[in-house]
Amino acid sequence: MKIIDTVVIIGSLDTTSRLHAQCMVHLDGVFSGRETYVPMTVILEADLVMKARGYSYEERRVSWNALGYKIPSEKVIANSPSSMQAAIDLQEKGMDYFDSLIASLAMELGAKVLTTDQVIKAVVETEWQ
Repeated sequence: MKIIDTVVIIGSLDTTSRLHAQCMVHLDGVFSGRETYVPMTVILEADLVMKARGYSYEERRVSWNALGYKIPSEKVIANSPSSMQAAIDLQEKGMDYFDSLIASLAMELGAKVLTTDQVIKAVVETEWQ
């Protein structure tokens, strides 16, 4: 099982990103039915990133509309209470909030995280091609 990190969503939206092509490959893995999922926390963080980067309401609407075709609702997964407890432990060690939620979910599921994030890579198995 694999879960995507926020970098995949943000990189898929930014056609000028050097990561764009690989982000699209990873996002296509969610849609194609492979064992790749999107944590709900990634969706929340991606929207916060868009908002922080000055995306208008309309740009956010259009972005989520496009992503809705790539991310079926059955491929969105939530953190459990036990993964939240593990996230708090990671936060106490200095990991940021969203990274800790993604990493703790990966630990609970035994999943690889599709990311370039070195902080997440330090605590769970990751993959990026």
